[in-house]
Amino acid sequence: MATQNFDPTKPVNMIDLTCNQVDSIYQHMLSKGMPEVMWTVDIQKYVWEEVRDAKKNGKKLIAFGGPVPVTIIRAFDCIPFFLDTIPTRIASMEDLAGRYIDETEKYAPTSTCAIDKVQIGVALKGEFGIDIDAFVHATVPCDSARIAYPMMERLFGCPCFTFDCPFRHDEKGYAYLAQQIEAFIPFMEELTGLKWDAGRYEKFKGIMEESNKAFDLLTQLGDLRKKTPCVLPGRMLVLNEIVAPLAGTEACTAMLQTQLEMGNMLADMGMTATRCPEERYRVCLMQNMLWSNTGIMDWMEKCYGAITVMDGFGYQDGVIFDDLDNWERVKMQTAESMLLTPMIHGATGPTEYWLKVIDKMYEDYKVNVSIFMGHVGCKHTWASGKIVTDYIQQKFGIPTLYVDVDAIDPRYKSNDELRAQIGEYFESVVGAENFCK
Repeated sequence: MATQNFDPTKPVNMIDLTCNQVDSIYQHMLSKGMPEVMWTVDIQKYVWEEVRDAKKNGKKLIAFGGPVPVTIIRAFDCIPFFLDTIPTRIASMEDLAGRYIDETEKYAPTSTCAIDKVQIGVALKGEFGIDIDAFVHATVPCDSARIAYPMMERLFGCPCFTFDCPFRHDEKGYAYLAQQIEAFIPFMEELTGLKWDAGRYEKFKGIMEESNKAFDLLTQLGDLRKKTPCVLPGRMLVLNEIVAPLAGTEACTAMLQTQLEMGNMLADMGMTATRCPEERYRVCLMQNMLWSNTGIMDWMEKCYGAITVMDGFGYQDGVIFDDLDNWERVKMQTAESMLLTPMIHGATGPTEYWLKVIDKMYEDYKVNVSIFMGHVGCKHTWASGKIVTDYIQQKFGIPTLYVDVDAIDPRYKSNDELRAQIGEYFESVVGAENFCK
């Protein structure tokens, strides 16, 4: 687990800090002559430097939380800044994550999700390091976000827009959300001084065409992960979560294209993603990605030959936009895609939606090891956990391991505790051999 000490008496500029960290990784890889993996850092540099340099490049910066139409934001020449990238980026840095979590807990309940606590803590301390021009958010994925986002509205003190996401994901739900997408246009016009005219719409169509390419590549990558053995490591699932703020950018498409080419090359060579001689187990991580300790996937690959083939965030079940000249159709498909965003698709409606995602993941990816990586902040998914895991046992005959974790705060459970719990499951329940002993 990566750690770094910070002087709590000195202010932090989160954006500059992150840009510098990513650049250090980039320079290190350059010095080591690792061109075959530079693309994994190129995309991270793009994400953070785009946010850092927004004002320098004459663009407004739009912070957002939850599923929002990022492509519309980009069509108005604004830069979207996904607030979740801050807590997920620093989750393995105990001192820094703890700094903001502890700050928020002076004012908010400890039961608040740590993703939100980090974001609020950074805002309370005024340490984002950039000026936010507007804040756009949705009422999903959870009760914690519904409480946290209005708090952030007051802290940011800027124009705000809220998408009220429906509980039901059907035609009526899409139509309800499409009405709000229509209302979002004049909000962006007033914010930017730009008009949603024919020229603006042509720009939007170009962004949407690029977004379609990216989603097609994500689908192909998902299909590639279905192969036995799986040629893409679990860590690629974490990297692909960066797609959320990048919809419609050539940088996103290029990253996914490179990943697909490398995956296909490895498949042609008969390679496996595991650090073991062979793939022995195919793992599905339900619920949340463990950002505070993503190395646990590397450890499972090395010690048990267990590759994380899919997780609840990485699974894509989205939309290819099929008639970009039809704004009414585009609005409905945008609404549908917002509700099919990873995590939103299975965890923000009836449990049946989650079971549908489980069915596809466990059947298509030939899963034989099931782990519920239960983030303590996600009370809404814990409520459905027993229904889901009973379903997995009954339909697929797989016993699920429950692991209670804090996906953002590494102080909640140590690396040794986590490995002991997962290791006992592999060796006692699954019957796996530990190659690291």
